Amino acid sequence: MQAFRDVVRGWLGKVMLGLLALPLVLVGVESYFGGNSEVIVAEVDGHEISQTLLDKAFENQKQQVLARMGAESVLTDEQQKQLRERVLNSLIQRQLLLTSAHDAGYKVSDATIQTLIQSTPTFQEAGKFSPSRYALVLSQIGETPATFPERAREEILTSQRVSGLLMSAFVTPTELDQLSALDSQQRDISYAIIPANRFLANVNVTNAQIKAFYDKDQSLFSRPEVVSVNYLALTRGTFAGQAKSDPEAVKARYDERVKALASTEERQAAHILIAIDDKVKDADAKAKATALAKQVAEGADFAALAKANSKDPGSAANGGDLGLTARGQFVPEFDKALFSLKQVGDVSDVVKTPFGYHLIKLLAIKQPTVPSFAQLQAELEQEVRATQADELFAQAVEKLDAAVYESSDLQGPAKAFNLQVQTSPVFDRQGAAGVFSERKVLDAAFSDDLIKERKNTSAITLKDGTTLWLSLASHQPSRKLPLAEVSSVIRAKLQIQQALALAKQAAEVVARDSKTLGFAAAASKAGLSVQVQTGVTRRDTALNPLLLREVFRIAPPKGTALSTGVAELGDAVSVIALSAVKPGVALAGTQRSATQTMLGENRGQQELQDVLGFLKAEAKITLRANNSAE
Repeated sequence: MQAFRDVVRGWLGKVMLGLLALPLVLVGVESYFGGNSEVIVAEVDGHEISQTLLDKAFENQKQQVLARMGAESVLTDEQQKQLRERVLNSLIQRQLLLTSAHDAGYKVSDATIQTLIQSTPTFQEAGKFSPSRYALVLSQIGETPATFPERAREEILTSQRVSGLLMSAFVTPTELDQLSALDSQQRDISYAIIPANRFLANVNVTNAQIKAFYDKDQSLFSRPEVVSVNYLALTRGTFAGQAKSDPEAVKARYDERVKALASTEERQAAHILIAIDDKVKDADAKAKATALAKQVAEGADFAALAKANSKDPGSAANGGDLGLTARGQFVPEFDKALFSLKQVGDVSDVVKTPFGYHLIKLLAIKQPTVPSFAQLQAELEQEVRATQADELFAQAVEKLDAAVYESSDLQGPAKAFNLQVQTSPVFDRQGAAGVFSERKVLDAAFSDDLIKERKNTSAITLKDGTTLWLSLASHQPSRKLPLAEVSSVIRAKLQIQQALALAKQAAEVVARDSKTLGFAAAASKAGLSVQVQTGVTRRDTALNPLLLREVFRIAPPKGTALSTGVAELGDAVSVIALSAVKPGVALAGTQRSATQTMLGENRGQQELQDVLGFLKAEAKITLRANNSAE
């Protein structure tokens, strides 16, 4: 078991923790695998991906993206469309990997899942597995003790498949030396800068060119639709001081807590598994399990039989002992049999599960510790007050919502409920600071009901629980800027473009002349000053990044001849002469091993993408048209 614990602390443990954060855990097993009543957005070799799964995975990913972008950020419709497509592709890739894992014969036993769950810190209190915390955490992510073990099994199988690909890739010492030599290579260069404005007097931008540029990309010259709204805000905190603690409600809540604790009984069990596989047929496995059951009934030592016969590698060495477990941690057939046993020492009949045939022995029953009323009273009183405040808040929302619906503006409802009408800044569909960055508010602010019908909105509940009502303060539709207003901007842009083209031609002349005159003489002929830099590396911060990129694209010089290149720098052009290339040195010590590991990981990532590409090409994948949220 120690070896298994080491694995749990390693990548398997990370998988379990990931399960609690991944967007996929927001739905149960039924939604995860699709159901007859589900809208299906994709099918991968017969495995369905539901609209529910896609929507919830997309919403979770969107919130993660917005969290990284900043509290006031929003995603455009196009960005959301692109993100939804990436999420759907990820779900398809996951199904391909899961199917591939099954085809490759990957398996995860019940004992592995059970041990992994009990070893997960998130499910523990004071360093020990807590059934009540386990159930609570699962409820928060849309799972139950009955569904989560199978979800965990599928996630581990997928992760095993991915890890097998990532961890098998490597870079040879020869490849490492070649790559490190290229990476640490140094180059000696001379270069000259030709500013585009040097040729501005030589360019002529016509009105026809300006008109053509204006007509080509209309989006560059439009101003977005903007609104400003009046709004009322109602917060839960307003009602906290009005809530009272009812003794009867506190006692009732205590009784509910005691009842809930009674359902968290833990049982310690041992089992003997006779697996069904390619070598053992169903009938033979059943016959062997039945024979072992007879031996147990006749007084044979259960632990000794488990050590000698059980095919569960996670428990056989310990006499089949699975440790303490809560209801719902095993597959339903096993779980039902275990919690049907009446007394410690009882042994079940032969039980069939997807893994084979089991004999289950009840070793111990651990009843939960029930705290006294006095221990929980303060906490329960606070919960009762919070519940009452929520009820008062909900009642106020309902009444205010009706008042706003019946009013032509917000002034009357504000006066009736002692609230202040506030006015937002002007904002477009990208939103503004604070509450006007939330998608619900933006959708309502730009709705036809608000803008065209001039109706007040119904209640809008924000992430923090605050409720808003909006009415229109001002609106400006999107508009295209007239050509006369933007022609000077377009003219300046086209002038720079033409001047850059002339600067590039001049640079190419210098590069060509340097073959016969030498770089310094060719540059001088063109009226340019030359800068010389030796020992330039790929990470040189003194050079313009665009110039540096071209430096390492130029082919090494042959003999005494120079190699030249031209780089566009935005508002200028650079002509470059490469005079010498100094090979890099091989890495050594810890830097060498760390770099080899990093390159191996990079190659593993590439091989994973290659395998996914192959699996996708070989699979039958059907995409439905309704793969976007309504």
